Amino acid sequence: MGQFLEKEADFLRRGYIFGLLFDLGPYPVAVYSDKQDQQIVGDIYAFQENSNLLSILDDYEGIGELLETGVTFERKQMVVRLADGSQLDAWVYLHAGYIDHLIPIATGDYLAYKCS
Repeated sequence: MGQFLEKEADFLRRGYIFGLLFDLGPYPVAVYSDKQDQQIVGDIYAFQENSNLLSILDDYEGIGELLETGVTFERKQMVVRLADGSQLDAWVYLHAGYIDHLIPIATGDYLAYKCS
C-alpha cells in the first residue's frame, strides 16, 4: 500500500497525532489519546477530493469488518500536528477495540520501531 500511495498520492510530510501505537505483528494499530505526551508519528499524503483513494484505503484497512486478528478499524478526521507547529485536518485509521493484549510501541513511530 505504501508503494501505491507514493504513486497515486502526493507525500506532504510527516506529522503526529495524540495517541498510542501498538504492534499487532503484521501491522500496527493506533488508538486516540488526549494526552499530549502520547504521540503517533506518521506520513501525510494528499490526493484529489474526487479521487477514489479513500474508498480503496477503507477497503484495505477493513473499515467496519472484524478482521481475522480480532481487530476492527474506524476512519476519523483528526488534527495532525507538524514539526513547524502548524496543524491540519486529516483522515486517520484508528483501532476500535481492546488494547490490553497488545504490545505498545513506546516511540509512537512504527517505521523507527521496525527498523531498530
